[in-house]
Amino acid sequence: MSKLIYSLILIVIGALVGIYLPWYAMGIAFGLIAFALNMPVKSSFLTGFLAGFILWVVAALWLDLQHPSTLPGRMAQVFPLKGNVFALFAVTGVLGGLFSGIWTWAGARLRQK
Repeated sequence: MSKLIYSLILIVIGALVGIYLPWYAMGIAFGLIAFALNMPVKSSFLTGFLAGFILWVVAALWLDLQHPSTLPGRMAQVFPLKGNVFALFAVTGVLGGLFSGIWTWAGARLRQK
């Protein structure tokens, strides 16, 4: 299967898991999916990173649009982001992408051993 199909599967299942379970359950689900689909180890981290990045950025944007608040702006002031809320969402996406990428890589690597 192509990386795009793997990414779409990860995004859909990650979104469903994110609705009902805590945030860290998404990583476990990504690892299990990578294991079950026999994902190639070479591209597993990048696929998981992209899926996690998209999921976390969309979730942050969605929550910000649904519940307007000054909290994201204040958090962007706390970090060295000069008050840029979209940079805060990008940092959130990178952290979510790293988390998801590592779990996806681990699941794919476990299958290879």
